[in-house]
Amino acid sequence: MSIGDGREGKVRAAMAKGQLGGRLAGLSLPRQIVAIALWPLLEQVMSFICASTSLFLATRMGQDGWVKAQLASGIGVTSYVMWLGFLLQGAVGMGATAVVSRMTGARRFRDANFAANQAAMMGFLAGVTSALVMYGSARWLIYDVVELSGYAQEVAMRYISIGAWVAVFSGVVFGVNAALRGAGDTKTPFFIMLCVDSLNVVFSVLLVAVCGMEVEGLAWGMVGGMAVACFILLGILVYRGRQMHARMQGMELDAYAAQQSDTYVPPLFLHAPSLLPNPAMLYRIVVIGVPQAVEQLGIYLIQLYVLHVISSLGDSAVGAHNIAIRIESMSFLPGFAIGMAGATLVGQYLGARNIRMAVETVLRCVRYSVAFMGSMGVVFFLFPALFVSIFADGSPQLLETATPVVRVFLLAEPFYAAMLTIKMCLRGAGYTRRVMYVSYGGMGLIRMGGLMLWSTLWPETLSLTWVWVLFSLDMAIEYAILHRMLLNLKWVRKKV
Repeated sequence: MSIGDGREGKVRAAMAKGQLGGRLAGLSLPRQIVAIALWPLLEQVMSFICASTSLFLATRMGQDGWVKAQLASGIGVTSYVMWLGFLLQGAVGMGATAVVSRMTGARRFRDANFAANQAAMMGFLAGVTSALVMYGSARWLIYDVVELSGYAQEVAMRYISIGAWVAVFSGVVFGVNAALRGAGDTKTPFFIMLCVDSLNVVFSVLLVAVCGMEVEGLAWGMVGGMAVACFILLGILVYRGRQMHARMQGMELDAYAAQQSDTYVPPLFLHAPSLLPNPAMLYRIVVIGVPQAVEQLGIYLIQLYVLHVISSLGDSAVGAHNIAIRIESMSFLPGFAIGMAGATLVGQYLGARNIRMAVETVLRCVRYSVAFMGSMGVVFFLFPALFVSIFADGSPQLLETATPVVRVFLLAEPFYAAMLTIKMCLRGAGYTRRVMYVSYGGMGLIRMGGLMLWSTLWPETLSLTWVWVLFSLDMAIEYAILHRMLLNLKWVRKKV
């Protein structure tokens, strides 16, 4: 927005009425977005490098193109098994972000810290449940739902039988990180995930390249990296707790904060009594998080059907689909970081009763996200083989199948960016149920319904490229609905 734009004065006036605290105090809206989005962006970059390293190592375990395709397919299928297990953890994280951001904006720091501790406890329970769900459902999903050859199925089972237990540690990490982001602290989650991803890469390379453990090495590398990072995060929270108790000298947290500057925001810390389950706070987190979990479960089932259809096109199609997802996640990095910043700022501005700035935050974030991801779509369209060859080296089947899919990103990325950002911002406001309805409607009718109709009536014309074109159509329609929902402003009145 230019200085001469008449809206700029309104935005500044609105910011003055509902000022945020901490390191966001006194910053313009674009600088607030950058301040929060920077660390999640770096975090996403590291996660991308980590996930890509696993795929890179997996596709170099075999000597010929067929084996590489089998490895890519087997490792790719495990992401769907783990997606099922992480549904509960995502629900806890979404609820924690919404509640903590709203409490922080309202300067109710004791409630915010209490919610963060409750999220840590719920994250652990969700993690244990997730691990059991993944371990128990893996064989059915891999052998009965997805049509893969025997070797690809073996690869997937070898990986998931070990990797499922990462959820025990990730539940705590994701729950606490979500609470920290809600409070405006995105730097600490970045460093924690930096530990997760760095250790994952180091452990995986050592176990695969040095110890020769192959698929099992990748799984143990993932579990080891998350476990070490979990204990580091808990150590940081304990250290912060000791510091805060020494400073407060017996005072209540809100009373202590009231004696500081108007922009002071205390750090979240571990408080042992706050780990005991509290029905009222658990309800507040759950009532926001459950629609998120239900939405993701429905999306998961739809995507599982999509994977079933894709697997009927052959093992190379499954491997190419996994590679295409990995390449698309490059553009997802800035979009997700901006959306995360938007979710935090929307929650805090609504907590500070500044509706104008909450709305302006969403609009700005959408524009920034579309600009970044749309530009990446152009790059993918111009140089598709360059990106595909990173993961498909030595496999002409994967290269031939994935390259045209990557060109489709030119159409998909702008709509994906806008849809993703609006969804994250509305969830940050606690408006999770309506977002769930949109996701169900778009993906259920277009992706699942369209594929059912296509695979039944014209199966000979169906290809992986056309499947991704159908995805793009779904994203465009969902964006149109979400944009209308954004402008009617019912979401700003959502109580959290």
